[in-house]
Amino acid sequence: MMDGIIKITSDARFRLARSLLTGGGGTSNNSNSSDSLEGAIDIFASLLEETRTTCGETSLTAALCYYEYGNALFRAVVRRKPLDGENEKREEEDRKPAAKSSASAARKRSLDDDNAKEPDPAVSNKKARMDNNNDDDEDDNDKDDIDLALDMLSTSFSIFDWHSTDDDDNTKTEPDQEGKQYSLSQIPRVLSTIGDIHSYCGKYGDAVDAYCRALPYRENAAEERQQAKGKGESLSVDDLKGQRLLVETYALVAEALLACKEGEDVVCANDEENEEDGNIVEKSGKNTEGKVLVAAKDRIDFAESHYDTAREKLQDIVYQMGKMAAAKVDLGDEKKDIGYLVMMLVGIGNTLEPLKTKRS
Repeated sequence: MMDGIIKITSDARFRLARSLLTGGGGTSNNSNSSDSLEGAIDIFASLLEETRTTCGETSLTAALCYYEYGNALFRAVVRRKPLDGENEKREEEDRKPAAKSSASAARKRSLDDDNAKEPDPAVSNKKARMDNNNDDDEDDNDKDDIDLALDMLSTSFSIFDWHSTDDDDNTKTEPDQEGKQYSLSQIPRVLSTIGDIHSYCGKYGDAVDAYCRALPYRENAAEERQQAKGKGESLSVDDLKGQRLLVETYALVAEALLACKEGEDVVCANDEENEEDGNIVEKSGKNTEGKVLVAAKDRIDFAESHYDTAREKLQDIVYQMGKMAAAKVDLGDEKKDIGYLVMMLVGIGNTLEPLKTKRS
C-alpha cells in the first residue's frame, strides 16, 4: 500500500501542487498567489480522480489526495478572505496537522459511509462544479468551497481511520502495519485542518471538538518517539517537531475555547455519534442541539488547563532546542515554527489574564 504513497508524493505534479500551495512557486502579488492556489486545486483534483481509478477509492493514496484537495480549497478561501488581515501560511505538515482509544467516536465514521465508498464525481472536480455554477457571488462560491473542503477532509479521515484500525471483521485482505502507522500519522493532520476550517467559519465548538480529537494522536506519537530513544540519546529535529505539534494542538484547543461565546456552553453542533468520548466532554441539562463539550461555567478553566499544559511542555522544547543549537544541529524551519508557537501562547496568555482576574 505504501508503494502508492511513495509514487504519488514523488509525482512531479504532486510536488508542483504542494509548491504552489505553500508559496514556493515564485509568485509574490495577490493575483499571482491566487492563480497559484487555483493551479494547485486543479492538480489535486486531477490526481484525486486518477488515484481513485488506479489505486482504489479507499486506498491510502486516495485518502492523501482527498486531504490535499480539501486543504487546497480551504487555503484558497483564506487567501481570498483572510481573517482580520491575517494571511497565515503554515506548512501542512506543521498544522495538520498519531493514536489513542479516546478517538473512538471519530473511529465510528467508517468506510461504510457513502461519501467514502462512492464519492460523487462532481464533488471531486472543482472546475466542473464552477463551470456549472451561474451564481457569481463570491460569498456563495467561498461557502461552496468550504463545504466541499469539509467533504473531502471527512472522506480522507474516514479512509485513514479505517486503515489505522485492526481488522475485526476480515474486511482487510492482509495486515499492513506500515500503512496503519502512516494512517495514524495523517489523522491528526486531517482533524487539525477540519478544526481550522470550523474556527475560520466561527464554529468554535466544532473546532474544539476537532482539535481535541487530534490530541490523543499527537500525544501517542510524541510518547512513542520518546520511548524509542535510548537513555541519554539526543533528540532529532523530527522528534522536536513531534513535540511542537503536540504543544500546538493544546494551544489550539485553548484558543478555540477562548473564542467561544461568554456565558454559553461549548457545543459541537456536528456531533454524529453523540458519545461521551474525547478529552473534554460534559453533559448539560439544557435542551441544546448537538453535544455539550464544556459547560459555560467551566470554559475558562478548561482553556487555562490546556494553556498551562502547552506552556509547560513548551519549556522543555525550548530547552531541547537550545541543546541542539549548542551541538550545531541544523534546526531548519523548526526554529521559526517554534518561535511562532511562542507568540501564539503569548497571545493566549494575554487573552486569559483579564478573564482570570474577572473570574476571581
